[in-house]
Amino acid sequence: MKLGVIVSPGAGWSYAQICDLARGAEKSGFGSFWVSDHFFGGPGGTPDRNCLEAWTLLAALARDTTKIRLGVLVAAVQYRNPALQAKMAASVDHISGGRLEFGVGAGWKEDEYRAYGYDFPSPGDRVDQLREGLEITRRLWQDDRATYHGKHYRIDDAVCAPKPTQRPRPPIWIGGSGPRVMRLAARYADGFDLGKHGAGGADLTPEEMAASFRELETIERTVKREGRLRRSHWCASTLEADGKPLVDKIRAYAGVGLEQYLCAFPKERAAEMVERSHEQLIPAFA
Repeated sequence: MKLGVIVSPGAGWSYAQICDLARGAEKSGFGSFWVSDHFFGGPGGTPDRNCLEAWTLLAALARDTTKIRLGVLVAAVQYRNPALQAKMAASVDHISGGRLEFGVGAGWKEDEYRAYGYDFPSPGDRVDQLREGLEITRRLWQDDRATYHGKHYRIDDAVCAPKPTQRPRPPIWIGGSGPRVMRLAARYADGFDLGKHGAGGADLTPEEMAASFRELETIERTVKREGRLRRSHWCASTLEADGKPLVDKIRAYAGVGLEQYLCAFPKERAAEMVERSHEQLIPAFA
């Protein structure tokens, strides 16, 4: 089981707070640190809190940390031209010394799209845009000059230099829950983050997670994927003086096939819980 920490910059974090938390996670032994891709936050999506942009934030963290892996979970493909985003990601991979985890998704937050002047297509079109964005990203990262003509995006003789440091490429993560997104993950990605929670935002039960993973396994067989997708999930997490409840929850998820668990600690106590993890959480999965 790999363990990471995830924060939403839309929750009102300053850069100093996020940087301190990322350094604390690195010191405690977490393997990865993730940020979300939003332009504003606050209750009901009201833009009443500070919100740092995800890719510039990741570039700064790449310089201010040394070994923890860094990712966006997940970047909405429509927010940035996919070719530009592929260049940005390659740059962050270089700045970080090869520590980038590339997370991308089809997008969902309609009020954010409307506020910033982006079209908000149908779910099917957004998934199609994700597929085309993945084609463009992979071609730019592997070809000297890349050309792709899709319904939504196109590139002609485009160059991504330098290529990402990691070979054959930075790990690609696709986040979501539906079968179409799962199929894209099985075709294009290295890992799938199950972006699904229970009724009213409750934790998934192990049985609910297992059902989603069975659906994913069926899709992997259908597309004749070589090798199994890595399975990830983020979840609201608390680590009190007795760390057993969180350890038991993660172990139950591991029992149904989860390979990476990302802790979304409460903002007000995140630093304390990250520090406590060094003795109460990390050793349980070493």
